[in-house]
Amino acid sequence: MRKLRSLTGMSVVCGSQRIGRLLRAELTADLRQLSGIWVGAGLLGTRFIPAERLEMLGRVAVMAEDRGRRRPMRSGPLLKRAVSTDGRRLGAITGAEIDELSFGVIALELSAGLWDDLVRHRQRVTRYTVNPDNGEVIIEPAETTREEGAHEGWIDEGPADRHADRRFGGDDIRRHELANGEALEPEGPPDGQLDLRQGG
Repeated sequence: MRKLRSLTGMSVVCGSQRIGRLLRAELTADLRQLSGIWVGAGLLGTRFIPAERLEMLGRVAVMAEDRGRRRPMRSGPLLKRAVSTDGRRLGAITGAEIDELSFGVIALELSAGLWDDLVRHRQRVTRYTVNPDNGEVIIEPAETTREEGAHEGWIDEGPADRHADRRFGGDDIRRHELANGEALEPEGPPDGQLDLRQGG
């Protein structure tokens, strides 16, 4: 499995000879398959190699069966508006995960904005359809999963829950205990017993 953006800049090899570097990978209109790649071939110009003429997406290079045809690159980066089935805006599709051999799209990458990407990480979308009229990607909200991250465990928790086990000073008092109105000091013997001991 390879992420679409990780392919940019990779060497493209045909017949054991490097022909250039990958400028952009392009998906089909329904975002289900890799349609081809654009290659910067130096003096030979920008060339397009369709997916049918690709062998595999390797770790260090893309293997192709031919050099493709010279063609100006007309497609832009993958950026599609994403909406829920009820029309609510969810964010934008900014990437995809592709199988190295079949070139099929395994999942799309959904971004809800820069801050959400930093805190909650981007989401993987596996069930979706593309509106042919406007290109919007229609997603079932329950079909998204987030990439694993260091803060994944407290994404859906409130501020009090995140710090519930944090201790203050040396008195071992927890915030949720204070919220419940528990005593600041450990419970001791009744005052009556103390008075009896002092009087005796």
